[in-house]
Amino acid sequence: MYDQSIRIWCPDYDFIHALLPSVLNFHLGNEVEKNILIVGSGTGTEIINLLQLKSSWNITGVDPSAEMMNQAKEKLNASFPDSNFKLVTGTVHDLPRSQSWDAAVSILVLQFLPDDGSKLQLLQDIAQRLTKGAKLIFVDIYGEGESFMYNLELLRAFISAKVLESTTIEKGVQHIAQDLFPISSKRLRSLLKEAGFGETHMFTKSLIFGGWITTKLT
Repeated sequence: MYDQSIRIWCPDYDFIHALLPSVLNFHLGNEVEKNILIVGSGTGTEIINLLQLKSSWNITGVDPSAEMMNQAKEKLNASFPDSNFKLVTGTVHDLPRSQSWDAAVSILVLQFLPDDGSKLQLLQDIAQRLTKGAKLIFVDIYGEGESFMYNLELLRAFISAKVLESTTIEKGVQHIAQDLFPISSKRLRSLLKEAGFGETHMFTKSLIFGGWITTKLT
């Protein structure tokens, strides 16, 4: 269900996932063994795409949803039974700080957390588990005020062309507008700096969705 609906509401979903392996490979170089953390790994899409590029990468996926983790486990065991992946049901905070990763990926996760210290806590938890110089690559819903609402209405118009039921579209738009917690790009960069990350580069943007790359400083 999630795999189908997210592709409707995030038009660039497949493009983002197709892009991620090459972006990671660009930053990690040609070294064979690298440890990669997938934050909110869901049904395993990121892990599958990364292992298709480099099966030698050691990938840890963490997600609080046991149902999604079971789906991911079935997919990965069927396609990559001998690969180095680990699935953890829980949050980044549950991972041992004694273990470190060379890069982290987070796709559509931060938007679920309010900006009451929860977003910062997640970013700090990620930073504390990355090696110095490690990359954090993430995609999230972002924006504020009239500009965000305008782009959300453009998304509504795009989805309407797919001939979905109007009630389904309205529920989805209301969910984004009322239940999620997008923030401005400026605020996002401020939180990243406070969490211990350096310069942030935006590598993709489409309506209400943006993608960034940043670096763990120390």
